[in-house]
Amino acid sequence: MRCFGLTDNRVRCAAKAANASGYCQAHQNFVESVGEIAPKGGGVSGLVEKFFTRDGRRVIPDTAKYSLPASIKNSSTPALIEKLLHSPSADLRWSAAFALRQRRDPATIEPLWDALRRDAVALVRQQCAVALGKIGTRAVLGPLIEGLWHDADPAVRQACAIALGNLGYALAAPDLANVLEREPAAFVRWDAVLALGQVGDLSFAPRLDALAKQERAQFLREAARAAIEEIRKRAEKILPPRRQDTKRVCHSELSEESCYAEFTQSRITRHLHCNART
Repeated sequence: MRCFGLTDNRVRCAAKAANASGYCQAHQNFVESVGEIAPKGGGVSGLVEKFFTRDGRRVIPDTAKYSLPASIKNSSTPALIEKLLHSPSADLRWSAAFALRQRRDPATIEPLWDALRRDAVALVRQQCAVALGKIGTRAVLGPLIEGLWHDADPAVRQACAIALGNLGYALAAPDLANVLEREPAAFVRWDAVLALGQVGDLSFAPRLDALAKQERAQFLREAARAAIEEIRKRAEKILPPRRQDTKRVCHSELSEESCYAEFTQSRITRHLHCNART
């Protein structure tokens, strides 16, 4: 099995995993040095582990509903993986990804990552990103960060940003912050801002503060102020990240409505429904 880590160019490491952790020795040492949650001062404490893990995984709420065909719903996980990677039907591949999303099986990280990198249809890649985020282990950071940096479709990059924010791992904070400078799609930058608020690393507050003062788009300035408030509130009260289910329309060519932003003065709320299609 290949290492789940990323190179400096934010593509998958070519080395073999050294052990069951899924990382080569170099990446394992790096991950252990950084830790899973924001550093002291960031406001995310061990309470994160108490309230948002189950069997070593972050438990991310998922209220999305879609009526899957019996041939998909009753398929074994290996059969779903086969459909995801090899079916000529984009609709069937999307359905297989949605079914895997519901199962949250860490054993499906590898095929979901493969589909996220290679599938020709953006909506299928988008669903793979959501499915990876629901698995909740640290190993999903690699595919999500790689997708955030390199996927050609902004809706897929958006799904990666939202998943990284919901997971709340400190390892993702530098990549989310990088989005603020290089991402051309405003709605992806907005989600990256909110994700930084969810991660809760106080060291990125100055960058958000600069965005709140200098950004031309009002909705991004408001999002930056909300993220700063969220980070500082957790730094003072040591609260776990909020993962509230709030109705949201995802940007995609198959959605009936356009992506929209909702802001509140006191908190960040968000939820992604990537199963919208006509």
